[in-house]
Amino acid sequence: MTISVNNKSQSVSENTSIVTLLAQLNVASNGIAVAINNEVISKENWNKIQLQKEDHVTIIQATQGG
Repeated sequence: MTISVNNKSQSVSENTSIVTLLAQLNVASNGIAVAINNEVISKENWNKIQLQKEDHVTIIQATQGG
């Protein structure tokens, strides 16, 4: 199925969790936030939530600055 990750199309299998998606994209889970359809998902639920066809996933990397 196809989803959108940071406004780019991405093919994933059915029953893909956020954890699985991050592994597929080679994205480390430390220091990031994930939102699905503009709803931020708490890290403790990343393994429980299954992505759905045409979901819009946003992955935000925390940065330091001042």
